Amino acid sequence: MIKDAALITISCVLFVNMGLSEAIQKTLYVRSKILSCPKCCTFWTCLTTLLLCRFDPLESVAASFICSYVALWMTLVYDALTVLYNNIYELFTETGADKDSPEAKTETGDSDAVS
Repeated sequence: MIKDAALITISCVLFVNMGLSEAIQKTLYVRSKILSCPKCCTFWTCLTTLLLCRFDPLESVAASFICSYVALWMTLVYDALTVLYNNIYELFTETGADKDSPEAKTETGDSDAVS
């Protein structure tokens, strides 16, 4: 049960945060708050799956709430990693063309213009 719930949690968080949920909703022209929220998606998917697998209902509800709370923290970690990735990506994608632009020259004082 724990393995199933953990896999569902990871899948739901990535499903929402990587944009698959939004892409599916745009394609099908539907809007769902449950599919747009990692906590909600995790809770309902986990609860449904655990109940369909005939686990104890009380344990299924408890596991679903715990997984939903874990999804909140996983989303936070995922967002922090995204910000870190974007910052590193910006550092590596600075090109020589950006440094030779007129805006860059005037900001650094290396302008060819005579005042």
